[in-house]
Amino acid sequence: MARGITSFSGCAAIVLSLSLLAAYGAENDIQLLIIEGNLTGLSETFDSTPADRQDAARLVHEYHRLLPEGLRTDVESLHQQILKLLPDFEVAYAAADSAEITHVMSEIDSRWASIQEVHRQTYTLAVVSLLHEAYLLLLPTFDVEN
Repeated sequence: MARGITSFSGCAAIVLSLSLLAAYGAENDIQLLIIEGNLTGLSETFDSTPADRQDAARLVHEYHRLLPEGLRTDVESLHQQILKLLPDFEVAYAAADSAEITHVMSEIDSRWASIQEVHRQTYTLAVVSLLHEAYLLLLPTFDVEN
């Protein structure tokens, strides 16, 4: 039998060790993630409902940072588009313009649905729920049932 790594678990352990060392060297802060199947679970650092908007922004940023670069860019773009739509919503709401409110909420809902789909395909149910709670703090115009 040839010398070296011959089992999948041995190879996986080395890859995980190297990843943790790279993360430690880059940030001097190791975050333990739980991976269930192909879904990313709760981080030890961000595993509870955010207390305020600042905590919510930090939580969203940290979980989105775990996305592959292209997907992360798409999600960040959708997030920024939603933020740009909020003033339009506030103006329409203040003016009681139901047609404009409906239009703006439709635009926001479309982007929010895309972000939620990425969350569902990437994270465990616990993380999806946590991110939803964070977005409720960041974007208070969302209906709690969505």
